[in-house]
Amino acid sequence: MRHKVTALIRADVGAQLTLSVNESRRNLGPDVTVDFIRGQLLLTRTDQHILAAGTLKSALTAECVRCLEPFRLQLHIHLEELFVLHPGPRVMDMNYCVDWNGTIDLTPALREQVVLVQPIKPVCRPDCKGLCAKCGKNLNEGPCDCGDASTDPRLSALKALLETGGH
Repeated sequence: MRHKVTALIRADVGAQLTLSVNESRRNLGPDVTVDFIRGQLLLTRTDQHILAAGTLKSALTAECVRCLEPFRLQLHIHLEELFVLHPGPRVMDMNYCVDWNGTIDLTPALREQVVLVQPIKPVCRPDCKGLCAKCGKNLNEGPCDCGDASTDPRLSALKALLETGGH
């Protein structure tokens, strides 16, 4: 996702440019593919940088940790990144600089933000029932035929307490 920023390079400090982002399916790296990315970024010229800031919406296909079914995960990405105007030998990360053509590449910054906003344990819906521990049936589709899982004999005393109400 490369964008020309030549107008800002020549502009005075404080000059701004609004960048509309409307991308369809996009591969942001070997492990991140999003269905779309939409929103606006405000690019601001600072003394030695261009600041890209804004909020974007996106979605990707994720797998529910409870039922293992794929689902569409909606993402809200807040991006705020500095791109160095004149990279010198001491610039640590060349991904975040304006190249000699006057363009910036938003892909690395977007990839980082997409990875950061994804939940550690994505679920398809808050009330997902998951899989039966005994037969593996998806309990969102209905009850399984295996009935109640047998109680571990080591827990039978606790089960008896629950059935008698703790008396």
